Amino acid sequence: MARSSTRETEISHETPDQEPPLGPPSEPTVPEPDAETARVPIDPLTPPATGLISAKPVGWTSPADESSAGAPGATPPESSDAPPAGWTPPVPQAALSGAEGMVISGVFSRAVAYAIDVSMLASLNFGVQWALGLFSEARDETLFLIVTAVLITFDLIYFVGLWTSGWHATLGMRLMRLRILGAVNAGTLSFNDALLRWLALTGAITILAVVPSIASTIGFISLVWVVVLLLTTVMNPLRQGLHDRWARSVVVQPAPGGSGVAVIGCLVLTVVLFVVVPIGLLLLAGDQVRDLLIDIGNSV
Repeated sequence: MARSSTRETEISHETPDQEPPLGPPSEPTVPEPDAETARVPIDPLTPPATGLISAKPVGWTSPADESSAGAPGATPPESSDAPPAGWTPPVPQAALSGAEGMVISGVFSRAVAYAIDVSMLASLNFGVQWALGLFSEARDETLFLIVTAVLITFDLIYFVGLWTSGWHATLGMRLMRLRILGAVNAGTLSFNDALLRWLALTGAITILAVVPSIASTIGFISLVWVVVLLLTTVMNPLRQGLHDRWARSVVVQPAPGGSGVAVIGCLVLTVVLFVVVPIGLLLLAGDQVRDLLIDIGNSV
């Protein structure tokens, strides 16, 4: 009986009236995500595709790019600063070499060169019209207009043709060692700019001289216009008169700019054209040329 009670005591010691103790805690269960909250795993080493606008800072590279760039034989990544396809670098203008060793020409040298050109053209004009008898009162007006148009065309070809040629200068400018260039690119003056310069310099005055209503005052108009061009040339730092500014031209000469020998030679040539030639014509033609010169002097 004692053993039986002991067994009952042991059984009662297991607390039959209470719930059995809980076992070890199990791992928490995670609910399965639905379709809206599901996420796609992203490889952290794989950079996202580049779109039209990149969010990466300028110059930033990912660790994957650095490792691949350092690997032997790897192709370097394309730089964002690379020029677009089809782009070609600009070619430097070779015309700029035309002004090497040149300086801005002085006003005196230009005035002498222009005087030489005008003297030669005036001598040609005078000789042609005198030979055809166009200075007499009984001249043929049709012939006079034709000859005048031809002489104006020759004047145009002389200045514009030589300015745009490889010489970049007229005969008078060549004697003075002057050259005329484009002020924008120091290259050859374009035909349009040369034509505009000729019109502003002498062309417009020459054409207006044909109009009978202003023929008597064209000498005064020409003198005033020459003074205006001379003053605007002197006052400009680049020695650009109104005709040069309109035509975007500049007159240069070799550095350091001295041309004393050429000036002396041109002065002698000018004296010959203005003094010796008129005296020679007066001696050869006699009274006819003398009367003509008197009429010209009275008209001026």
